[in-house]
Amino acid sequence: MTTPEQRASSLTVTAEEGPLPICFDAVQAYHGHGALAMLALTFQGLRGALPKLEQDGVPAPRKELSVISGHPGPGVRDAFEFVTRAVTRGCYTVDLTLPEARYSRGADKSYSFHLRRGARSVQGVLRPGVLPPEFFDLLGNPAPDAQRVHAELRRDIAARVIAAEPESLFDFLVTEGQD
Repeated sequence: MTTPEQRASSLTVTAEEGPLPICFDAVQAYHGHGALAMLALTFQGLRGALPKLEQDGVPAPRKELSVISGHPGPGVRDAFEFVTRAVTRGCYTVDLTLPEARYSRGADKSYSFHLRRGARSVQGVLRPGVLPPEFFDLLGNPAPDAQRVHAELRRDIAARVIAAEPESLFDFLVTEGQD
């Protein structure tokens, strides 16, 4: 029996032999500690987006999912890869021109993504204020003290994000297009 905390930090896709529950701890073990805040945010973005791509209550098959991400970071990539295998399958694109959620003053990236299954797409856009200003202030600072503080902040953000509901972190928009 799963606890509410375990349910809150897991998602389900359909794999080769049926439903495959994936918990955040497994994704973190795959990634490591480097970009923990973005790993957690992307995982939660997937938790919010995937149910919108279900058909008749059946989780989306990972082999049918493609991703366009506005963020090139390793935490983002690793979360999408672990859950969807889109990088391995050649269905993962980074588009730095996505106009939404451009919160980082020093980098050309968007804190948004598009998850697509056939003709249906879910856009996830990180809400303003989810990442605190000090996250961006410390980003890329090479000073050892700044790196230590930023690592602690990333861990704190990840813990807060994993405890939250995806809809409190992201705005989700579902669109139907041509397959």
